[in-house]
Amino acid sequence: MVARAGRGPRGERGAQADRILATARKSFAERGYSGTSLRAVAKAAEVDPTLVNYYFSNKMGLLKAALEPPESFGAAIGEAARVPLEERGRAFVEAALRMWDDPATSEILRSIILAASHEPFAMERLRAVFSDLVLQVVSASLPDDEAGLRADLVATQIVGLAMTRYVWALDSIADLHTEQVVRLIGPTVQHYLTGPLGVDVSETV
Repeated sequence: MVARAGRGPRGERGAQADRILATARKSFAERGYSGTSLRAVAKAAEVDPTLVNYYFSNKMGLLKAALEPPESFGAAIGEAARVPLEERGRAFVEAALRMWDDPATSEILRSIILAASHEPFAMERLRAVFSDLVLQVVSASLPDDEAGLRADLVATQIVGLAMTRYVWALDSIADLHTEQVVRLIGPTVQHYLTGPLGVDVSETV
């Protein structure tokens, strides 16, 4: 949990912390770390300013909490990784689309990406989270000598899809039906998982 245990009814504590966190995500995404103040976050969240420190300790603590992906993110990737390898490309694309098509999850992921574009710390945190929750999972059952490269190539497609369809909202991609996206992107992801790469992996390290 991102909020510390404290006084008051549990439901109220959770609602207050959630409002603070949602407001902070929006501010970090739009204004960056330096442009976000705890007092402004508290005002927008309609809570007493002391509660921000109470739940998150300080502004850095609030940023760290704001950069945490939803629990469903890791669960969705893990579920897709358990699909038979020859069907996993489609499963990864479907998992990404489900997460981004969920308004609550999409808002969190979008704010994390935008915050990372402002702040070096946020970018480093995003890289670490992505490595832990995505790259390690994707590469786990792949041949050792190509696992890292194949996982990185899968990431180019999944991250690129998220950026063009949901963050930049490019019409040609954003307007595609979900099944069309799976049909078009899935085979490319599958190729990166199991197809020949045509590259000497030893030359890339």
